[in-house]
Amino acid sequence: MKITRRNFLQMLGITGAAAGGISQVWAIPDKWIEKLQDGPRIETWKMSTCGQCPAGCGIRVRLIDEIPVRIFGNPIAPVNSGFTCPMGEAGLELLYHPDRIRQPMRRKGKKGESSWEPISWEEALGRISEGLQGLLKKKQADRFGFFFGDRNTLLTRFAGDFVTRMGSANFFPWRAPGINELGLWQAFGEFPPLSFDLEKTDYLLTFGTNLLEGPPSPVYFNRLYGKLKESRPRTGLKMVHVDARMSQAGKNATEWLQVRPETMGVLALGMAYVILRDKNFDEEFIARHAQDFQGGKEDFPSMVSRYYHPDKVSAITGVPTDTVLRLAREFSSAKAPLALSGGVADRSETALFTQWAVASLNALSGSFSANKVWREPVPLPWGLSPVSSLTTRTGVFSIKPPLAPGTDLPAHWASEELPHLRSAGKFPDLDMLMIAQVDPLYQPIDRKPWQDWLTRIPRVVQFATLVDDTSPYADLVLPATTYLEQWDATLPVPNLPFSHLGLQQPIVPPFNGTRPIGDVLLQLATDTGITLLPEKPKSYAGHLETRMKTIFASGKGTPYFEAVSLNFLEELRKRGWQVYSYPAFADFWRLLQEKGGWWDPGEYPEVDWKKRKKFTFPTVARLDALLKERALLSPGREAQKGDTPLRTLLEAPVRKAETPDSFLLAPFTTLMDMTGEGASQPLLQEITGLIPRVYWYPWAEMNPGRARKLSLEDGNLIRVVSVKGSVTLCVKVVPTVSSEILAVPFGKGHKESGRYAKDIGPNPVALIDPLVDPLSGRTSWQSTHVRVEKVNK
Repeated sequence: MKITRRNFLQMLGITGAAAGGISQVWAIPDKWIEKLQDGPRIETWKMSTCGQCPAGCGIRVRLIDEIPVRIFGNPIAPVNSGFTCPMGEAGLELLYHPDRIRQPMRRKGKKGESSWEPISWEEALGRISEGLQGLLKKKQADRFGFFFGDRNTLLTRFAGDFVTRMGSANFFPWRAPGINELGLWQAFGEFPPLSFDLEKTDYLLTFGTNLLEGPPSPVYFNRLYGKLKESRPRTGLKMVHVDARMSQAGKNATEWLQVRPETMGVLALGMAYVILRDKNFDEEFIARHAQDFQGGKEDFPSMVSRYYHPDKVSAITGVPTDTVLRLAREFSSAKAPLALSGGVADRSETALFTQWAVASLNALSGSFSANKVWREPVPLPWGLSPVSSLTTRTGVFSIKPPLAPGTDLPAHWASEELPHLRSAGKFPDLDMLMIAQVDPLYQPIDRKPWQDWLTRIPRVVQFATLVDDTSPYADLVLPATTYLEQWDATLPVPNLPFSHLGLQQPIVPPFNGTRPIGDVLLQLATDTGITLLPEKPKSYAGHLETRMKTIFASGKGTPYFEAVSLNFLEELRKRGWQVYSYPAFADFWRLLQEKGGWWDPGEYPEVDWKKRKKFTFPTVARLDALLKERALLSPGREAQKGDTPLRTLLEAPVRKAETPDSFLLAPFTTLMDMTGEGASQPLLQEITGLIPRVYWYPWAEMNPGRARKLSLEDGNLIRVVSVKGSVTLCVKVVPTVSSEILAVPFGKGHKESGRYAKDIGPNPVALIDPLVDPLSGRTSWQSTHVRVEKVNK
């Protein structure tokens, strides 16, 4: 039954402001109608973990007569401590979405046409099992692949195990790299990368990293930023944010530094020039824990002194020379400096080099030697999981525990480039591809290769809650549950100072016709004759319970608990006591469900530099070697004879506005729509444009000086034109963007994804040139010139 949200809540006896808001349509199971009309109005609460993003926030869901009516934050969850963001609040809009898929669908007609016919689960699973069995009989398991959106849950590892047990290595995870991930991997050659602790720094320098509106955990870092700002008069903490646009991270910093797009790495090395010249660097750390710092003409100091004089850096970046000098001296003089790079910095043609340069800044300044600023990755009692990797020499994907420095890259860095790698003949033609939790026909900057590739694959199977932009290229679409209807566990979030597992448990049973992805994979394994897990669980919930038994047996940590100081907890640990008593696993499992998860605030070890590989600084020779080693990632971008790799990598991509109406397009993400999925939920559609007062449609942010030159005023319509097409947007004239960029929010412009997202606004990514960082495979969002025309109403 479909009713409005307002009527739904009023039928439960909820009136006033709580029943207000956007009165969108909700689809309520028919069996609940009698409860809505005549139920006893009994209130209950259930704990779980939000699945709208990978942050792992604990949630507390209010139910009336076992019907969910609102989502709150779990007050004892360590990630969010009772707070929640708009995405967490909007979760019920996904659960009750009127366009949810309720039964398996088989494509009718040609690929690319959104035409379907319903089939039974038995027929759908039979078709898939038959295809998998055929590949195994022909010994062609390498022609099976799984493209999976990694939301930092146990389910991602489970899907990877399914691929491995099939005998394939073609597991393609999709997620953004973590903060500093590219640079620290290149510097240390170890994965996962080190974690940082913001509470231990007295000088925070962020290069594009927006911890308040993006991964890893915006709610946690919003809370922490508030705490750090309150203590600033006492601690003297300085926070400098470097970006071409003032994001929330810039607004909450003590200083926002405008920089030309794709030049953050140049700025970092310009600061390194000053630190080296002043001889104010951490000589002890470099002598003990770095390699090849000084080695003649091709070492790091020589490269920096030759190419990164502050005057030259100023000309490239747009940052005044005096500012480069001041930042370098402030940063290197701090007791516990910390430089971070991520966000827009890893969406450029200089992504890896920028992060490597920022990592070098940490090594020089003494950041790695500062007390407890850096930590080892948070461990789990069951150990590290294998990592899906891409070997850049061959283009072959594999799943392995350790990655090989130099030749291997984490596969999620280059997942967007899969069709290009396939067209180069670097992995076998796939006969079957599964897709889950990602929309590869919406998010990539170059959709045509994806359309062609998916069209050529005979069997494409998609798990989805809504028909999205990828669905027309699938042969089968299987209706998946939402995170409010399934079991799972969120894994430890990088860069939080504790280990934790957020338990996801069904708030309600799966809506009629939908099934959890984990249970479907278990059924397919059974039907295909694959032994997926040694314990042979009957359901994915059974597998999760088995994993939790390992946590219980370790004796570490505890289920979430009410406010207890960490000092008091440490005293309990010393005496061998626990906050809770759970002599048997059944008691432990019950507490996990009651409290919402498990955590271990003591399991956050400091870095043992003696056991780690030595830090490697970037040099001209290393850049040259990497460019050749990873030529597969960007065909035709190898350094040509007579060119220096540094100029090719750092200066050539810096594109300045050439005419008065020319800008660099700069798409940006917001807290309400980090991946584009938020567009399906009306609440998020509405509040995305709350600050600029532009609702349900993207806008374009322009610097006032450029607007005056083009005779544009706030609210005018403009046409934004690139070589790939044009879109019409409302211009917002703001001083918080560089004069060289046109900033446009990402998240609108879906061809599908339900009635609240379909055909609403343009997708700015569709205007972008398909350019790639040749060292990491990351596609660039900051390298496209656009022309702006005023539209007369």
